[in-house]
Amino acid sequence: MPVLHTDDPLLENTEAGLRCRIGGFHIDPWRPVERAVITHAHADHVRPGCRSYLATPECARLLRARLGPDITIQELPCGAPLVLDGL
Repeated sequence: MPVLHTDDPLLENTEAGLRCRIGGFHIDPWRPVERAVITHAHADHVRPGCRSYLATPECARLLRARLGPDITIQELPCGAPLVLDGL
């Protein structure tokens, strides 16, 4: 995997929550965002209105139960690698 060189911080605080600028995603966002990475299945991490979600299969079940079956969600087992926009 290529090494990313940047003077910008990897993570930044935004009004929607913690954002990874390079990867183009928010981690457990507080408000609707383009791409939300959900770290664990707590109801306070579920935000309606995000364009897409990334979560473990277990978290995905909670997301669908809370937000409906029509949300866009990518399931990824815990510990499985994933490259998002080169990160």
